[in-house]
Amino acid sequence: MSTNPQKRFSPFSGAQNLENAPGVGLKRSLRVVQQGSLLTFDLALDRDVLATNVLIYCGGGSWNRLPAAIHSRVQNEASFVVDLEDSQFQYLINSIGTESGLKLSLYLEIEGPSESIPLTSRELADRLLAVESVTDKDTDIDATNLSTQGELVQGLVPLGRFQHTQLSALTSVSIGDNQLTPYVTKKGNIAIAVNYPLRPYMRVHVDALTVGDTRRLQIKGRIYTRHTSISDLQLQLSARATGQIISIPARLVFDAEGTEHKYGLNQYKFESQAPLSKFLELDGAADDIFDAWLSADVGGSPERHRARVGKNRYLVRRSAKPGTVAVGNTAVSVVPYFTMKVKNVSFQVEYFESRALALIDKAIENPRRLRRAAHGAYTDRPVWLVGEMPFKAQDTGLTLFKYLVDNHPEIDARYVIDLKSPELANLAGYEDHVVRHRSQEHVLLSLAASRIIGSHHPEYIYPTRRRSFIEACKGLEVFLQHGVMGMKWMPPTYGKSAPGFSTDLFLTSSEREKVMIVDDFGYSPHEVEVTGLSRFDSLFDDDVEVQSNQVLILPTWRDWLTSTDSFTETRFFQEWHGFLSSPEFAELCEKFNLDVIFGLHPNMRKHISEFADTPVRIFVQGEVSVQSLIKESGMMITDYSSAGLDFSFLHKPLLYFQFDRSRFFGKSGSHFDLDRELPGRVSLTRGSLLRSLESLLADGTESFDEFFDRADSLYAFRDQNNRERIVRAIRNATKRASLDKVAHSEPVQLLQKRLRRSKHYFPNMKRLFSAAKKLPIQEDLIVFESGLGKQYSDSPRAIYEELIRRGDTRTKIWVYNGKLPTADAHTFVVKRLSPQYFWYLARAKYWVNNQNFPYYITRRKGGVYLQTWHGTPLKKMQHDLEHIEGRGAGYLDRVTQAGQQWSHLLSPSPYATSAFSTAFRHSAEVIEAGYPRNDILNNSDMHKVGESVRRKLDLPEGKKVLLYAPTFRDDQNISGNRFGFALPFDLERFAAEFGEEYVLLLRMHVVVTSRITIPDHLSEAVRDVSAYDDINELYLASDALITDYSSVFFDYSILERPIIFFAYDLENYRDHLRGFYLDYNADLPGPVVTSESDLWKTISSLDTTASELSARSAEFSSAYAPEDDGQAAMRVVDAVFGTKDTTA
Repeated sequence: MSTNPQKRFSPFSGAQNLENAPGVGLKRSLRVVQQGSLLTFDLALDRDVLATNVLIYCGGGSWNRLPAAIHSRVQNEASFVVDLEDSQFQYLINSIGTESGLKLSLYLEIEGPSESIPLTSRELADRLLAVESVTDKDTDIDATNLSTQGELVQGLVPLGRFQHTQLSALTSVSIGDNQLTPYVTKKGNIAIAVNYPLRPYMRVHVDALTVGDTRRLQIKGRIYTRHTSISDLQLQLSARATGQIISIPARLVFDAEGTEHKYGLNQYKFESQAPLSKFLELDGAADDIFDAWLSADVGGSPERHRARVGKNRYLVRRSAKPGTVAVGNTAVSVVPYFTMKVKNVSFQVEYFESRALALIDKAIENPRRLRRAAHGAYTDRPVWLVGEMPFKAQDTGLTLFKYLVDNHPEIDARYVIDLKSPELANLAGYEDHVVRHRSQEHVLLSLAASRIIGSHHPEYIYPTRRRSFIEACKGLEVFLQHGVMGMKWMPPTYGKSAPGFSTDLFLTSSEREKVMIVDDFGYSPHEVEVTGLSRFDSLFDDDVEVQSNQVLILPTWRDWLTSTDSFTETRFFQEWHGFLSSPEFAELCEKFNLDVIFGLHPNMRKHISEFADTPVRIFVQGEVSVQSLIKESGMMITDYSSAGLDFSFLHKPLLYFQFDRSRFFGKSGSHFDLDRELPGRVSLTRGSLLRSLESLLADGTESFDEFFDRADSLYAFRDQNNRERIVRAIRNATKRASLDKVAHSEPVQLLQKRLRRSKHYFPNMKRLFSAAKKLPIQEDLIVFESGLGKQYSDSPRAIYEELIRRGDTRTKIWVYNGKLPTADAHTFVVKRLSPQYFWYLARAKYWVNNQNFPYYITRRKGGVYLQTWHGTPLKKMQHDLEHIEGRGAGYLDRVTQAGQQWSHLLSPSPYATSAFSTAFRHSAEVIEAGYPRNDILNNSDMHKVGESVRRKLDLPEGKKVLLYAPTFRDDQNISGNRFGFALPFDLERFAAEFGEEYVLLLRMHVVVTSRITIPDHLSEAVRDVSAYDDINELYLASDALITDYSSVFFDYSILERPIIFFAYDLENYRDHLRGFYLDYNADLPGPVVTSESDLWKTISSLDTTASELSARSAEFSSAYAPEDDGQAAMRVVDAVFGTKDTTA
């Protein structure tokens, strides 16, 4: 390679492929010493490998020679010095441009026998050589000491992830206008940040946590800080409700050995302890959850850094026993508590009268004796202990309790509440049945109760969260719920396997909700009853006059905002405050005389004052009945609150403002099909919400009939007999079997996960598959998969829905990681690569897939495997490629073996049939019937579907829609079948030039896992729709397509709409990665542009060229999609599944 230090190699990507390259074997040891601007590197590689040069990767595919020569080399050892102040180095970084900050990654050029150099390292070096066409290298390399006589090859590897790494303290250096900071990346590689501030980092692992026995809180563990050095460590226990903080000094020790073996990423050990009596010293001590944090001084930073005390193993949680201490008549119980999702460490701190706590201790020591005593005190009637949360009395628990007292004297109904609660007034007239929370009577009634009935969580009804006391109580637990489940994915909180949650009876409001609780939450059907919520009986009372101009605005909480110190800087605040204070909203309020009432969720009530400057009436939940506001308001705006469902049941208009939908639902998503089941109009932006509200106010509710129908599907009863149904269900319920509890316990769930990750898992699954294949074939079983189990889409979906349309009763298995938007009684969902996956594949007669099943899965004799494939090929595939990029060894053999299992292959045209033949070398029967997935593109409902999709995506009315759907790049492989992708144009510029006329939809390929970041202020002009399952629906919603080498344009041409080909890397893709079956510049149905500026020009001219481009698409589709006439699914089902359409 060239020795010119300022030589820039032609841009291309691929460096990210090596970020996780292991150090074991190849990289032995690394020592880095910094003295001012000088960085000295001493390294040792495998004995067969030599370091020859040092390169720098500048991002964006740009490489440069680092001005540092390897000045010392002895066999496999080498030394070199990098002078950050060197003029050539400064020239390099100044020529790149560092105003916005830059991270430079260091790479080693190495040489050795082919078997010692990883394939990805060799490929990267080969690419550099090929692009640069330079062969001169250092000539002083002595290869005579290499132990092998095999072929010598070159490679590139990141400078880092050595088996042993020793670093001196790395510090920032100011040189001219630049701030340079050497550091270790989170992957363990050496890099240099230029004018790029490195944020402090701390990740805390807990190795031991004890509270009991010693009456001291003790915690110890490890801290990983990457590039950050820390000192003066403190453990901080921060109260969620009051904000009080207990600070405890912590002992901190640098772990030199651990750091050396973890690539130089700094590691520390810590330990802290404090007496439990500290909780009794707090002012106004009250029950609270104290979150554990570590706070430390950070080298080079004037501010201390805090990190949550988090990661811990099950055995740590299991051994974290609670502790108690009493001083006089006051006692405190400290119960270790681990947050639902990530198991961060917190403490449930409970205050008692000393005698009540002593009674709890006795019950734990001798539960049978105390239960006998409790039952002896309450023998006349069965005790049903009812409540909500200790300070609440306004929801389903209160409503059911009053009904029990008034209508069922044979039951001794008691309500548990803190007597200091302002909601105690709601129990006026029922004082004889009220139990003071955490009193001695409360303890005894908990032991005596035959039913423990709670609206939020049965454990709130007990006097303590201590698991040992709850286990001493034997009452049947009932979960009333305080709203209709479905909006947010809640199995981690309320699922049958959720740690810390238990119920014997789960009450729901509709068959739809019951199916959800059974399928998604894991309960058995007999553990779930459809009764309706108790408070809904009064919801339908016609006792409140509706104020048609009253607007109730009720957003729910965000779990990531409960402890924020900068609430006004959050997007939540800015969006809601921005909407409420906008001139447009003020104008609507004045024009339609609106009376707006705004409230926050109780978990966010401390922030309500931040909205005091908006023109709305503010209320605090708990001080005002939300149900009363729901009944009297004429319309409602929420985001995800279940109160919105309550409102919709009254057939009143509901608007949703879901500006942070992706973050709120996360990867888990919702139980609902949000676009098909929510009983209100959804807006994703402030502007859209204002437009929806104005439309509602101007036009009335006629357009909301569809949403009222949706509401009816989510609520079963309007007869106001819910409470009696609930009483019957509770009476008839039975406790869960002990074995069932064990099966769903945390250790069993963790064991299953560990087995799934075990190296023995797949060998065992192969054995399961082989054994199941020996059983008789199930003639009526069909397995569907699309997009590697990530999607419910494409031709498998179209074929499945055609079978459903015909009333096919065969059992259908969908391999899918989500929730199907269908309710077919004969359809079941399994996850890909689960034991059920292998079982059903082994038993089924029919397989339908648009990609391949695992190559080691073989079709049984008499089985039918319909390969639908996922597109008409433009780019060359498999056996038609001269060189396969970005795939591991044996890739071609694996996919060929998988293809040999096909019995039938769908094709849309003779062109595709020919390409499939040479590319796949298959022996399947070809069905040239068109693609079933494209039926939607050629039927009478296509325009209606397109408008529906635009509404689902909340696209601004009046704007045209551009769909950008590129393919992946083989040289952007991250790992396995996961690829990166960087947008090749500037979103800001697009918004500036076209934002008033167009909306740009970004749809990444299914194997692209890189996140697309769209700034909030561009949300009206650019949307990421990569998670939208059905790309055909996106076609219908768009006015034109922008693509590159993806096959999507073959399908899109059916619509006879404009297509633009943005081939910014055409030469590299055509000549090095894939190549094409067609002449890219001559045969495509649209203009080919290779630069961003030309792309903008082409978009600008669409108004004048649209007709011509549409004609080109029409001509193209007649040649390459001749069978896509809207009837393909019918022809395929007739041909493959032996059934005729009898519905016509």
